[in-house]
Amino acid sequence: MSLQNIQLSGETLIRLYTLPLVDLDIKAENCPPTTVITQDIRFLGANKKNITILINSNEASFLTEEAFSFLTGILNACKLTMDDVALVNINNMKDCGYTAIFKTTRPIISLLFDVDHNDIGLPLQFPHFQVHKYNNITYLSAPSLKVLENDKPAKAILWANLKTIFQL
Repeated sequence: MSLQNIQLSGETLIRLYTLPLVDLDIKAENCPPTTVITQDIRFLGANKKNITILINSNEASFLTEEAFSFLTGILNACKLTMDDVALVNINNMKDCGYTAIFKTTRPIISLLFDVDHNDIGLPLQFPHFQVHKYNNITYLSAPSLKVLENDKPAKAILWANLKTIFQL
């Protein structure tokens, strides 16, 4: 067999191509006309467990040191690390919505801190601290990490929901 006639099994192809080669599902209405649909979505973490954390921070590229420390504390309590999640600061990506972000991060769980559904074009609205499922993704919305850090009752509600989501 020559290199020009290599045949790969379906399982091998699935392992090689974990992301689509051509994305036909992104609709133009989800991104402004000047947006390049193949925009590189920057995130912090290795996303090994497909947990996307969306934040809206204009104070740093991702999070301030204090907010990052608080977030890692939350993750540790949930038996997670930054290797398990993809942290996306939507403040750096005003030109594209949840469709492009989720095509890259492929979440099964999405935690939104200080992110309104309108900020990312999410076609549903739910209040803070309400666990919601949509399109096979479990969502939990909450105030900013900065607000949560100093609000003990809100932290307790967040923790109760996180225990449910992560079955702790």
